[in-house]
Amino acid sequence: MSQERQSIGEVLFALGTLGIRQRPRDLSLTALSSLATIERSGPRRLTDLALGEGVTQPSMSAIVSQLEKLGLAERRPDARDGRVVRVAITVAGQEHLRTLRQVGASVFDVLIEKLTSAETASLRSALPSFGRMLELADDDFASEGRAT
Repeated sequence: MSQERQSIGEVLFALGTLGIRQRPRDLSLTALSSLATIERSGPRRLTDLALGEGVTQPSMSAIVSQLEKLGLAERRPDARDGRVVRVAITVAGQEHLRTLRQVGASVFDVLIEKLTSAETASLRSALPSFGRMLELADDDFASEGRAT
């Protein structure tokens, strides 16, 4: 497909799948996504995580149980409402995600080294926009959680 006909979203999706293919297979994509969401946006109610990931509450409960068994997440009582439990990432979970990101980034580092300096500079200038997109995604997730 020619560059003019590809949208930014299509290119980002294709690059994302390239990075995903390189990841270790110890956790499902939903478990990894849930863990990353908790890392970025803080402890979440299980129901909010399930809604954000598009899975049922029983499925999310099983995912969180797996993450707990691996020491990557933990359930904590809510400070404001003792009846509510929130899922939080552990230090081991943060380290696991950091390692996965380094592995994924290495795939892109090899490709970026093949770009011209102008192409690399162009990518670097887009970093704030990519970061903002992640913030917007977290805002959308938080809005969905407030609706429940």
